[in-house]
Amino acid sequence: MKYIYDDIHKMKKVSELIDYIPIKSIEKVATLLLVIWVLSPIIVMFSNCSMQDMEDLDFMFKQIAITTSWYEILQTTGFLGCVLGIIIFSKSILKAKTQKISIKQYIKNNLMCIFLVLMLFWSIISCLASDNIDISFNGTLYRKEGLVTYFTYYGIFCCGYVVRNKRFIKYILEIFTLVATVLSILTLINSKVLNNFFGLTVNTAVFSQFNHFAYYLCMSLMCALLLFQTEKKSTLKLMFRLTIFAVITAGLVENGALGPYLAVIIGLLFSVILTIWLNKKLLKQTLIAVGIFISITVIMNISNDHTFSDFNTLKGDISKIASEAPDVDSAGTGRWILWMNGLKFISEKPVLGYGPDNLGEQYAKVNISTDRPHNELIQFAASLGIPAAIFYIIAIASYFLVFLKLRKRASTLEIGMLCTVIAYLVSSMFGNTMYYTSPFFFMILGLSAGNQKLLARESL
Repeated sequence: MKYIYDDIHKMKKVSELIDYIPIKSIEKVATLLLVIWVLSPIIVMFSNCSMQDMEDLDFMFKQIAITTSWYEILQTTGFLGCVLGIIIFSKSILKAKTQKISIKQYIKNNLMCIFLVLMLFWSIISCLASDNIDISFNGTLYRKEGLVTYFTYYGIFCCGYVVRNKRFIKYILEIFTLVATVLSILTLINSKVLNNFFGLTVNTAVFSQFNHFAYYLCMSLMCALLLFQTEKKSTLKLMFRLTIFAVITAGLVENGALGPYLAVIIGLLFSVILTIWLNKKLLKQTLIAVGIFISITVIMNISNDHTFSDFNTLKGDISKIASEAPDVDSAGTGRWILWMNGLKFISEKPVLGYGPDNLGEQYAKVNISTDRPHNELIQFAASLGIPAAIFYIIAIASYFLVFLKLRKRASTLEIGMLCTVIAYLVSSMFGNTMYYTSPFFFMILGLSAGNQKLLARESL
């Protein structure tokens, strides 16, 4: 500590201090923050136990207490992540100056991150131009997705982006899937005693809505597949990884949300395609996992065929849209009318939108009780403006283009994280962002993009 104090005392510029902070230390802090975040569902679940003696508290009050606890964890990890992000960004600029990298080349090397920052910057302008700055800044009581929360997403992404050590990444994903397994088991057991004790609801776990839990399971299931693919040790460990994959699959099927289930199918399909294309040695393990996924779906639908009936409903909804049937508004469990009105809102305020988390009043004007279009691209364009949606699309497109460029050097870990990102993006076309689900996506996106950066550096 004395040596560090003496070194800092000799510094005369902020740049010297930034350069002095070792990247390995930043990586370890980022890993710790992400571990805390992936443990957050369990932390929130056990925090509910402390309210068991408060018999006078109704269910709604307990839900508010759980929401507050979860949001505090997000703010702590997210804002600390923002600090790390500022340090990382500053170090990269200093490094670029030292190596005499041109501005054009620097932008090209960091295209994805720059466009995500541009989206965040546009969100600030949208918030300030909003008709209800309070909601746009703090978010609604239910969603908590105002501008403040957007900064926490940025912080979580930065934490993921700086973690390049594959051992650290596997630790994070292992804890993530283990927590998802615990929640899936509790969902499958569906014990009234356990549900009351931990504050769980049927097919929803600690989340406020069953679709939100399904978004979470969609990502954790793809990560469980990744860990199964990368396991090369004992047969016992392979069976353990496969068991986790099977349990989370059962939890997703029991949950019953069709959008995330379809997203997993697309994610598994891409996993098979990329395995055949880039690493045929893993094809056997991948097909085993796909077989388990199909088997569990069939077995669980023998007594209750809700998954298959949902597919029939989807087929009918597509037919309604194609034929412009009179009841087309009900297509997609009401999503079609949400999308159409969302597009209308975009046309009304195409540049800055209505502000973060500020579409509830607009939907109320057309007698719709929800406050989101159930499509993230429409949501971004309607609430933040078309430029923000374009920035997001360019960022994601650049992420995929970098992978294609480096595909021959990509490991199973990179391929698996890419498939997880694909699965979530498919799910996002039918869902909403939420303060307790979106950070998991930005964490995985950051981990994947950071490893792409490492691959690009190694290829040079």
